[in-house]
Amino acid sequence: MENESKTQAGAVDSAPVSCVRTVRVITRHSAKCSNRETCSQRGCGGGNECKHCNCPKALLVYEGGGSGANRKISAKTRSWAEAEKFAEKWREQWDEDKQELKRLRAEKERKAVRIEQAVALYCADLAARLGDNGTLRMVRSLLGHIDPETGSISKNGHLFDWLDKFNSSRAPDERIIYISQIGTAELTAWRASWNFGSDLTASQRWTMVKGFFTFCESQGWIADNPARKLKRITVAKGNRTAIFTDEQYGAILDAVAQYDPDNVPAATRKAWQQRLTTFIELLRWSGMALIDAIQYRPELLDAEGVLRYRRQKTGFLATVPLPSHVITLLRDIPLAHDSVGHEMPFRTKNRAVDSDTHKMMTRMQALFRLAGIKEVRTEQGRKRTPHIHMMRDSFAVWHLQHGARIHTISKMLGHAKTTTTEKAYLPWVKELEEAHIADARKALAQAAPKARGKVVGIAGKK
Repeated sequence: MENESKTQAGAVDSAPVSCVRTVRVITRHSAKCSNRETCSQRGCGGGNECKHCNCPKALLVYEGGGSGANRKISAKTRSWAEAEKFAEKWREQWDEDKQELKRLRAEKERKAVRIEQAVALYCADLAARLGDNGTLRMVRSLLGHIDPETGSISKNGHLFDWLDKFNSSRAPDERIIYISQIGTAELTAWRASWNFGSDLTASQRWTMVKGFFTFCESQGWIADNPARKLKRITVAKGNRTAIFTDEQYGAILDAVAQYDPDNVPAATRKAWQQRLTTFIELLRWSGMALIDAIQYRPELLDAEGVLRYRRQKTGFLATVPLPSHVITLLRDIPLAHDSVGHEMPFRTKNRAVDSDTHKMMTRMQALFRLAGIKEVRTEQGRKRTPHIHMMRDSFAVWHLQHGARIHTISKMLGHAKTTTTEKAYLPWVKELEEAHIADARKALAQAAPKARGKVVGIAGKK
């Protein structure tokens, strides 16, 4: 009987005690406050429960733990009403039913965000941070173009192309519409459909995808970033920079005379070949990216033939001395019938910069075909499809091969750091360094006197 009583007592002692949690608003009076002891307002006893003075408010929080376990937390307000709202948030976090309701509401809101809404807001955020640059254009090409006014898809990117194919074979209730519906399985399937032709390009696009879903996670549209769970795309080691040889570049210039597109009006047909030649020579001998060359203005070229411009991609200043034949061409650029004018000779009226760059890129691809250039090889033997940006790479490598210092080339390219230039053109830097060492050794070998007789040792040495 006695043992039974002890057992029952032990059971009572080990029973869990429910934790009573409370939070209430208090006033933290200043030393000079007249309401520290009593309050003149009717029904208010003053002290730390005074609601009428302008002293700071705090929360007195008790979460269990016995006597003396209270803690004070600043409400960061002098208003009793605002402090009560703050206290109510504390009470809500202890209420499991309210927390579950809050979670369900958040889940519902996440599911309500359509994919095109997420893409539009992400692109708007990129534009605000980086400007309308090349990175944003690549993101739009990857994810899609969304009309900012209507919120509808104006042009499919890779993502919406894949979604169209995916949804076409699904029942209406199984189609992917909301950003929260894209999980690791869907992301894996989309990535498997990529065909960029280059592991480096695929890796760069995957970095953009991760950035997009990180943004979606930060906005609360998805509970977890599905891209984080997929392995990165492996990139094979080796340089990917390809340049046009002097022979290939000569063939491109010769192809201008053979190129006769249908969309050149009669008003500009007579001089349009000179116009195109000038643009090609500007790209080749200035190292400008396409979008910078499109926006060329005569005032960027000074009387000494030095071109100074700020790159649209980075905003950094590039300084390039141009050859005399390019300066001559730039002094007299024929205009097209719809040119903006002599102040921007390569821009078109009432047309976005993207449209002009696309038009010129199309013309350059046609010239590459006429010149018989189907592929360009890197110095490591990799094959690459000819691209207009290779003009910039050809500019950099040509100057390296002709003795220009890496710091000089970095300034001409508008790079923020010489390390950027070295990284892009490292194989040629190493090649030139090895050539310099070989030349120095050859000179030493020729200049060194031939030893006669026995070799004389250093004094003091045996």
